[in-house]
Amino acid sequence: MKLRWLWAWLLQAVVMLAVSLVASLTYPLSPVLYGALLWAAVPLAGMFTACRATRRGLNNYLAWLLPAPCLYAAHYALWRFSPSAGAALLTAFLSLVGAAAGDVLNRREKR
Repeated sequence: MKLRWLWAWLLQAVVMLAVSLVASLTYPLSPVLYGALLWAAVPLAGMFTACRATRRGLNNYLAWLLPAPCLYAAHYALWRFSPSAGAALLTAFLSLVGAAAGDVLNRREKR
């Protein structure tokens, strides 16, 4: 049985936790840097990882679910409060777009 999808999901979790942790670490340093990472880098990383995980065999309905909880987990682990709900929703939406794009690319490749 091929478990490429499981490795893709684990790699997505590790990457998203790392990106979210770096974004969360900038909270006391600079509000501008924190906002840029929270509202741009984390959602784009979610989109990219969801697309790559889907391309590697993870179901596209599962690929978009992980980035937003990883953002919450990393932020809560460091500061004991959750990040902006808007940033998490943007991360979830762009992850959904990335997973859909990965599915479309898989379908085109099969033709």
